[in-house]
Amino acid sequence: LSNMVLNYLYSKGEYNPSSNVGFIPAPCHRLDRNTSGLIVFAKNLESLQLMEELFKEKKSLKKEYITLVAGKLFDKGKIDAPLFKNEETKTVKVLPESKGGKKALTYYEPIETFKECSLIRVNIITGRTHQIRVHFSYINHPVLGDSKYGSFNINKRFEKVFDYKNQFLH
Repeated sequence: LSNMVLNYLYSKGEYNPSSNVGFIPAPCHRLDRNTSGLIVFAKNLESLQLMEELFKEKKSLKKEYITLVAGKLFDKGKIDAPLFKNEETKTVKVLPESKGGKKALTYYEPIETFKECSLIRVNIITGRTHQIRVHFSYINHPVLGDSKYGSFNINKRFEKVFDYKNQFLH
């Protein structure tokens, strides 16, 4: 993605790698590989620092996710469960802070409930790796299409019916 942005800026004459003075346009935040959405890039260091601060303070800039989860959720809720990332297996699990877990807080609100699933709006306060996917799996409402933390049987059924193989997280 970074290379695509750099090539685009180069083609517009807004970035020249040979006259680079120490800063290369860069993303201001991250997004898990299988999650769709927007990525904000900064063209200069001042913009990058400003955007990173705005993302960090969570006041004037809001990141919001939409996801489809298994089962029915009718009410707004909060998931407050610490997460631990295993660097060797590249997986994350809920683990008490006393055992190495890090604070992780997720708020959600149902948008629409269907026969077997719920479309929900999600706001994460902490932004840990795989936070949404692990938290919803933890409360037995895994993100549909999630091959790492989701339900293999439910995913197969949805893939067969809707011919969609990716996780439903945007």
